Amino acid sequence: MNFFRKHHRLLFYSSWLMLALAQSASTELIADEAYYWVYSKFPAWGYFDHPPMIALLIKAGYSIFHNELGVRLICALLSTFTLLITESLSERKNPFLFYTIALSMAALQVAGFFAVPDTPLLFFTALFFYAYRSFIKKMTWQNTLLIGIAITLLFYTKYHGLLIVLFTFLSNIKLLTRWQTWLAGLLVLVLYSPHLYWQWQHDWISFRYHLFERMSMLISFLRQQIICLVNYY
Repeated sequence: MNFFRKHHRLLFYSSWLMLALAQSASTELIADEAYYWVYSKFPAWGYFDHPPMIALLIKAGYSIFHNELGVRLICALLSTFTLLITESLSERKNPFLFYTIALSMAALQVAGFFAVPDTPLLFFTALFFYAYRSFIKKMTWQNTLLIGIAITLLFYTKYHGLLIVLFTFLSNIKLLTRWQTWLAGLLVLVLYSPHLYWQWQHDWISFRYHLFERMSMLISFLRQQIICLVNYY
C-alpha cells in the first residue's frame, strides 16, 4: 500500500501506456487509420484533407513495427503524454481525482490510441497550453521559441488548431501589444511555410475542401435525408 502511495503517478501512467499498447496490437485498424496509413506511404508537406503530421507519426511507428502496433505506436505514446501534460497544468490538490476523471472518459480509453489526427491534436493542444502558461508568466526568448514551435506543430496536425490559438489569444488581447507575440507568429509563419507552399502548388485544395466542398456535401446529404423523410411519411 505504501508503495502505491509513493509511486501512484508512475503506476498510473505506465498502466495507461501498457493498456494503450495492448489495445493497439490486438485490434484491427479502423477505416480512417488505414486511410492515413496510405498517406504515410507517400510523404508530402500536405494531403487532400489534412496536414502531414498524422502521416509522419504513422510512418515513424511503422518503421519500428510493421503491423497495427506500429501504425498506432506514436499515437499511443502521445495519448499518455497528453494526460501527463494536462495534469501538470492543473492544480495538484488530489491526483487521484484527476485519475478518476481521466478513467471516466471513455473516449480517451477506447479511442485514445487510434492513429487519427485527433489524437496528436489533443497532445499538441496540451503542449500549446503548457507553452502558453510559461509564455505569459515570463516572455523570454526560450518561451517565445517554445510557444512558436508548439503552435506550428498544432497547425501541422489539424486545421482546427487555428481556432484554439485564435480564441486563446483573443481572451488575452493585450498580448498583441507585445513584440514577443509577433516574433512567435513570425516563427510560426516561417516553419509553416512549406505546407502553405504545398497548398499554393495544389490550388489550396485542402482549404477549398473544408470551407466550400465539404459544406456543399453536407447540405446535399441533409437535403437527401429530408426528401427521404418526406417521402416516407
